[in-house]
Amino acid sequence: MIGIRIVSITVSCSIAAALAAFAADNTPLDVKPGMWEITSDSQSSGAPPIPPDLLAQISPEQRTRVEAALQHAMGPQHHVLKRCVTQADIDRGFEKTENIGNGNCTHKVVSSTSTVRAGSFACIGRENASGTYRFEARDPETVIGNVDMTVSNDGKTMATTVATRAHWLGADCGTVKPMN
Repeated sequence: MIGIRIVSITVSCSIAAALAAFAADNTPLDVKPGMWEITSDSQSSGAPPIPPDLLAQISPEQRTRVEAALQHAMGPQHHVLKRCVTQADIDRGFEKTENIGNGNCTHKVVSSTSTVRAGSFACIGRENASGTYRFEARDPETVIGNVDMTVSNDGKTMATTVATRAHWLGADCGTVKPMN
């Protein structure tokens, strides 16, 4: 659904950044490659920035269902996933904001050490997005972090806060394939 895609973009952005952050000024977080379990809790507020041309393509009944789904998606969300992280992923960073708004993103890293990665991003495109992030490798097997993000389009703005915790499960990823 349209609005759920916007909320999922926000969550995906925070999850991708959880184990390392953006590629510019890259000092990778000192974390282990392998299987990670990533837990994120998010909360959104405001009006989901659904482009008017997308709303025009759906029937009134579909719009009612989308609006109901958005009300649910705007509430607190809890996600847990497993991700296979390679050493190459860690070394290059996890720049995954390029698809936000189907546009161009810029990044500003304000802290890049083996234990802390913090900065901001801004994306201009179909939806405009901006935000800040901070991730801390408490040890090579534990990462905590947060992302605060605002997405806007056509005078509607949605703010989302995501808290992330990642825990290393082991060196073997089993059948879970690394993300490309």
